[in-house]
Amino acid sequence: MNLSSVIRAAGLAFGLAASATMADTGIVPKVRGRGPQAELTVTQQLANEHDAHSVLVRFKSDVSRANRRLALGPIGGSVLSEYTLVPNLVHVRLGEGVTVERALRALNGSGLVRYAEPDYIVHATLTPNDPSYGSLWGMNNTGNQNADIDAPQGWDVSTGGANFVVADIDTGLDYTHPDLSANAWTNPGEIAGNGIDDDGNGLIDDIRGWDYVNNDNNPMDDHSHGTHTAGTIGARGNNGVGVVGVNWQCKIVGLKFLGSNGSGSISAALSCLQYAANKQIKVSNNSWGGGGYSQSFYDALVSSQSVGHIFCAAAGNNGSNNDSTAFYPSNYDVPNLIAVAAISSNGARAGFSNYGLNTVDLGAPGDGILSTVPGSSYSSYSGTSMATPHVAGAVAWTYALNPGWTWQQVRDRVLGAVRPSSSLYGLTNTGGLLNLASIALGPTTTISTPTNGAAILEGVATTFTASANDPQNGDVSSSIIWTSSINGQFGTGASISSSSLSVGDHTITARAVDSSGYSGAAYIKVTVVPNASIPPNPPSNPGIVKLGGTQVRYFWKDNAATELGFQVNRAQRVNSTWGLDQTLAFTGINVTQIIDNPGAGVWRYRVCAYNNAGRSNFTIYLATTLP
Repeated sequence: MNLSSVIRAAGLAFGLAASATMADTGIVPKVRGRGPQAELTVTQQLANEHDAHSVLVRFKSDVSRANRRLALGPIGGSVLSEYTLVPNLVHVRLGEGVTVERALRALNGSGLVRYAEPDYIVHATLTPNDPSYGSLWGMNNTGNQNADIDAPQGWDVSTGGANFVVADIDTGLDYTHPDLSANAWTNPGEIAGNGIDDDGNGLIDDIRGWDYVNNDNNPMDDHSHGTHTAGTIGARGNNGVGVVGVNWQCKIVGLKFLGSNGSGSISAALSCLQYAANKQIKVSNNSWGGGGYSQSFYDALVSSQSVGHIFCAAAGNNGSNNDSTAFYPSNYDVPNLIAVAAISSNGARAGFSNYGLNTVDLGAPGDGILSTVPGSSYSSYSGTSMATPHVAGAVAWTYALNPGWTWQQVRDRVLGAVRPSSSLYGLTNTGGLLNLASIALGPTTTISTPTNGAAILEGVATTFTASANDPQNGDVSSSIIWTSSINGQFGTGASISSSSLSVGDHTITARAVDSSGYSGAAYIKVTVVPNASIPPNPPSNPGIVKLGGTQVRYFWKDNAATELGFQVNRAQRVNSTWGLDQTLAFTGINVTQIIDNPGAGVWRYRVCAYNNAGRSNFTIYLATTLP
């Protein structure tokens, strides 16, 4: 068999095995366009608003405490806090007269840190018997625009879980508000007022959460933004008071990192996310943004997946395209993040709302939203800040309805159940609006071929196969409509063959609709590549980073335009002899890293690119020793 045939058998036909391979080896497909970005210069980093007196530093895993002190000595640095969520990450206070620029240059040039970066400043982005329920157009719009989330139909199935906790990472929470007090979280691991850290998390009497602005155990809202978002997430339902949240019964923990001026630091936001993860809290609402890309926060988001955490983030209020101008944290390329745009009551994208086909997931009501504010009051606010808690409440509601589900299943269901909207088609990943009823009652759709991240040759017929089952109608696979984010609708039915997709990155949607009009969709990313006649350019600049224990990240630079993926090989050294190369993985197109856990020993890695014409040269070997 010639090389081309080998590559075709192992690469083009890896569709059925690719998902297992990727899951087993920890491949991180870069399919959403918001992952770890190219390294920025210090000047570029400092162009964003940041704290002038501190930096975030992640030391290499083999750097001792003594050497950490040596690295911080020239900048007069002292450790303010350490983050258990991200190993070896610390928040450092700079010495008197030391600038952030000087500190970053000294630390990143020391050879002892993985990265040092600014501490960016971010900002807030602005049928029950509850008497103001009729004003909540986002829950149930009786007009002809059908722009609401169909909450009453969802509530017929469930009104939420009384024991499910949502973290509202914001300006705090008025936990005495009559519409929130019954749903305000109480830390079960703490005994109130005894002055003891009963749950061992380093915080004393954190009964209601924590205030990282004032560093105390009273996260009372002194702004209003956090209390407003909390009301949309989970104002108590059917209590004869005020409004109602998406989730009538969930518990809300106020994690305050934004001050009375609506601003806060990334270091404090990290502390909030770490608090939530340490408490096994599976959902957070994040109606804030700004600053630059933070590797520290990216790493924390990745780590939060271990507790099943879904991070709901506001897309921003600049009216701009996040695909071209990133807005953080919603632009981080992590699969447990949901980025939310805002719509108005007429179903149109709100003019202030950011959007992005590759970087924003769905829309939700965010214009003129009535909710709770401090002092037992209510007010209407607008912003993607108001859209995001609709989604956070729905994610918590879905988790509570399906307690055995993984975060991937919950996220897929919420995004798959959107109501298609012409105002969001081509502007968000799903092209639709949050819909509570379809989450509970719509079809469950699954795409079996091709696999997510697959590469498809231009002009070559590809089979697209999916199934859909509905609680009311059973098998509704025949109703599936196939669409591409580039080419639009390209087929109907459970299985189709197409060779018409254009060269480029596609979001493929298979959507089924039942007799009640509830829908359920599945999404995959595929890339159509030119039908190359020569092998691709080889990758370059390989690197390897220890992640702790026996886990490593191996990465490289993609120099090819026509690859179908990359082949990663590894080998182990026994005594002084290297074993035979093993093919660790065939990745997808544009994938430039894998996470591997090979066990203790000395290992080496190399990578090449391949397409239907053959493969490139391999990179040089890189070796690492794992404990």
